[in-house]
Amino acid sequence: MVALSALPGVGDVTIARQLAECGSAEAVLLRYPLSAREAAVAVADAVLVSARRIGARVLIGADTDYPARLNELHDSPAVLFARGTIAAAEPPAVAIVGTRMASNYGIRVARAIATACARAGATVVSGLARGIDGAAHEAALAAGGRTVAILGTGLDVYYPRSHRSLQENIARDGLLLSELSPGASGHSGTFPRRNRIIAALADVTVVVEAGHGSGALITADQAIELGRIVACVPNAIDVAGAAGSNALLKRNAEPVLCADDVLALLDLRAAPSAQPILDDDAASCWDAVQHGAPDVASITRVTRLSMRSVSTALSALELEGLVFIDADGRVRSTITSA
Repeated sequence: MVALSALPGVGDVTIARQLAECGSAEAVLLRYPLSAREAAVAVADAVLVSARRIGARVLIGADTDYPARLNELHDSPAVLFARGTIAAAEPPAVAIVGTRMASNYGIRVARAIATACARAGATVVSGLARGIDGAAHEAALAAGGRTVAILGTGLDVYYPRSHRSLQENIARDGLLLSELSPGASGHSGTFPRRNRIIAALADVTVVVEAGHGSGALITADQAIELGRIVACVPNAIDVAGAAGSNALLKRNAEPVLCADDVLALLDLRAAPSAQPILDDDAASCWDAVQHGAPDVASITRVTRLSMRSVSTALSALELEGLVFIDADGRVRSTITSA
């Protein structure tokens, strides 16, 4: 199968059609001239050596470990390369996607949603890009949950380079998938193309923040084509970086007003959590939030701490995924009391 994918001008759709006609990869290869077959086999041998060198597995559609949901794509990848735990791709799963140029608001929301979903047992799927993608992966790992990153490069290529550690952490504690051979640097077309895999693996695709033309909107379109649920986090109407995601609401995307909305779409409940161990200021602020204090001013009054201390404590709680602060400054707990 790797040799078939190495034939020039032969893509996933063609491979699927020819396999249906011929019954096996070997029979399909015999359709091509000897020189083309020999060249393709030589490339395939080199790819397999590279995959073994980086500890990657090669998955094809007939494998039991091949993610079954990808077969719903009309152009499902003929070959996938994987590093990590294959079971991490099992449902339930949520795709959390958005712009690389994310605002602080977008990053906060992505982290809060990913944390809640990971704690509730859902796999967090994204594309390992800067911004929303990276925030979602990081939060899922921090919550001790499952996360799957779909790359637009080979599994041993770090893009962006700043995500090298994150990529390795996902390989260790989650799953990396790519349809590109090891060593492939990718190009402008491979990143939008990988979005169909993100959409296919997820029950729900959440677009957190995306401008017009964002790749996240491609993921949403793919999810719609597959009959999956698409959800969107509303943003201010004058924020250009959210114009595309806001427009999804006019296309009947499900509005996400809190992390629990995503859990409801996944038919999951927030996981009960032990009372967190916090320092004095953070513990006081956490208690105030749990008792309904809705904003910084209210928390300041209740705790009698300075506004600076409250802001610092809330930032720590937010990084731990315990609170969510919306664009209007409202503070909510991300943990539903058992």
